[in-house]
Parts: sequence; C-alpha cells; structure tokens
Amino acid sequence: MENPIKEKDYFRLKGETAEKIVQELAHKTFLIDWCFLNPKLPNGKELCDLLVVFDDTAIIWGIKDLKLDENGFYNRKEVEKNLRQLTGARRQLFDLKTPIKLENSRRRVEQFDPSEIKNVHLISVLLGEGEDVFSFVEQYKNHAIHVFTKKFTEIALNELDTIRDFTDYLRSKEEFLTQDCKIILDNGEEDLLAHYLLDKRTFGKLDDADLVIIAEGMWSDVQSRPEYIAKNEANRFGYVWDSIINWAHTASMKYSNDALQYEIIARELARPNRFRRRGLGKLYFDAHVLAHNNSQDIFRRVLLDEGVTYCFHFQDDPEPRNIRKAMLYAFCFVARGLYKENPTVIGIATEKMIRPECSYDYMLFYRSEWTKEDQVKMEEIQKETGILTNLKMRKIHEDEYPKEHGLDS
Repeated sequence: MENPIKEKDYFRLKGETAEKIVQELAHKTFLIDWCFLNPKLPNGKELCDLLVVFDDTAIIWGIKDLKLDENGFYNRKEVEKNLRQLTGARRQLFDLKTPIKLENSRRRVEQFDPSEIKNVHLISVLLGEGEDVFSFVEQYKNHAIHVFTKKFTEIALNELDTIRDFTDYLRSKEEFLTQDCKIILDNGEEDLLAHYLLDKRTFGKLDDADLVIIAEGMWSDVQSRPEYIAKNEANRFGYVWDSIINWAHTASMKYSNDALQYEIIARELARPNRFRRRGLGKLYFDAHVLAHNNSQDIFRRVLLDEGVTYCFHFQDDPEPRNIRKAMLYAFCFVARGLYKENPTVIGIATEKMIRPECSYDYMLFYRSEWTKEDQVKMEEIQKETGILTNLKMRKIHEDEYPKEHGLDS
C-alpha cells in the first residue's frame, strides 16, 4: 500500500495546484511579461503568490485553497492570514521599500521601483468550496482587499482579459464601495460583474442607492444574449494583437542590446483594452491579407487611434532586414509629421507573404513637438520615397457588442 501523504504536505500540494490555476489564467490575461510568480524578500521568504506589475499599476495576489467547516464557513483565522499577508506585502513594497528583485521567463532581472506605482490592488483568492454567505471585499488595516472565489477568478480573468479591462473593473468597484451603500449578492460576484457590463462598464446607475441587491442569474442572462456571444466571436481578432505583443518580447530576447526598447514598445502595444485590441488586430490582419495579394514590393497601412498613430509595413527583405528597418523608420517619421495630433507613432513591419512564421520589426517613435526642421526632413523623405503621398482615408466604426443598440440592461 502507498504511504499516505502527511496532512501538511497535502495542503502544500493543494496550494501549489491552486497557485498554478491562477498563474495560468494570469499569464493569459496580463501576459507572461508582467507576471512575477512568488517574488522573494531579501531573506528568501515569499513576498506574495503573484505580483503583476504593468506601468504604474501593481496587483498583489494571495492564493489559498481552504476547506469549509461543518457550518459551511472558512476558518476565519485562515482567511485573515491571507489578508494579513497581502497587507504585509504591500507594506514591504511601498512603506518599507524593501528591495525586491523581479524576474520571469521572458524578462531580465530588475529591481522593483515603488516610485513608479500609482495604483495598487490587493486580491485574496480563496479556491476552496465557496461559502453560502460570502464577502467579496474585505477592509483590513485600512486597505480594501478584493476576495475572489475560484469560480469568479476564472470568470474575471477570462472576461476582463487585458490589464486595462481588469484594473478598470477593480478601480470602478473600489470607487463605488467608498460610497455609503450596502451591497448584497444573492449569488456570486459574477452577477455584480454582469451589472457592470450592462451599465457600460460603470456602476453609475447605482450611485444614489443606499442598498443594492444583485439578483442571482444576471451573469447567466448576459452570457446567453446573442450580442454577447457575437462580441466574444469578434474578439478573436484581439488575440492577433496579443500575438504581436508576444513577438515584441521575443524580439527583446533575440536582440538583447535593444531589450529595453522592445520592452517599452510591448508596453505601448499592451495598453489598449480588449475592444481596442480587437480593432487593432482586425485592421492589422486585413492589411496583411491585402499585402499578401498585392503585387507591389511594399504595402502600407496607417491607423489613427486615441493619440497614437499605428504604421503597418509589409515588405519582403531577407536577414539582416536592414532595408526593411530603414523603411519602417522613414514611414513612422513621415506619419508623425502628417498626423501632428498624435505625438506617438508605433511601427510594425513583417513580410508581405503570409506564412506559418513571420519575422517582425518594431519601432516606437515619439516627438512631443514637431519642428520646422522635422517638417523639412519629412518632405525630403516623401520626395525620395513617395511614402504617404497618395493617401486614401476612410473612417471605421465598430460597436463592442455587434448589435444596433449594444448590450442593453
């Protein structure tokens, strides 16, 4: 007969499995590059189970797999232990400013810089069986801590599957909870999320309420709507954009001398939410199909979107691709001069022919001011290359929910 697993080892193994579930979902939502698993204090002790750091935002995760007692409740001491560890991690990072080294499989080792962080969120994930009466947020040592069940963790990280979508929800929820309003959930937090989606990703309709009861079944209702199903189908183009972000980090590993530049580019590419990534991915994909079928040596597309100009450049050029890189720079420079309202230009270049694997070049071009000298240089480039001298403009509109009236409450 096999030796029984000791109880403490059993819970350790269960804990590792619980962490793995969340970590895999986090990699899909936040991408590997900004997820740091089990970061350590200088003394070797674990700071937290997962730390997500993107731009000016940090999300600190504590993950526990707890059993219910005979009354259907978690052991309160175990719940508070998770809350205490989360606030302790926050204190280490931002009050004590303990030096923490961050690393993952895609990033160089770097020092966590608390001065860059403006937004901090704490999440306690309880992956055991759910309580009958459940607090979806806890106030502990003057900090709001989001408490996720296993079910809601999976729903949230699949529905809000970009850093922007996820943190917008956390921020809206925290702001709403600062009001003098009591919330009762008949079921789980997924029904609160459903209300958030129905209210155009806000809690604005609840602003004047003293008591809010979120009925069971709202999430199931939203999921069954044809416009929601159509949205998820349309979102597949957003994952084209995710692959472009991933390729930027692959390039940073390949071209180590430019690792910091590629990190900055990847961050810019990852800023948009899922809806905007859908539009970007769709336009990029459509442009690549047109390029594939075009007989000219070079094919270009320009997209203007919320302060950023995106330049898609398709040109077959074997390694070391110097010509293509030079043309991408010229393309981005001219685009910055033509669309002066957008100080940031992001360029992406790849082969015209669609193949199972393509190579990519990236360019981040930023000019806060456009000078007379820049204008002269731009006109010279246009005269020599013909870049963007014969423009055809069109406006594109797309609803997040592909239906005339969107997702109505």
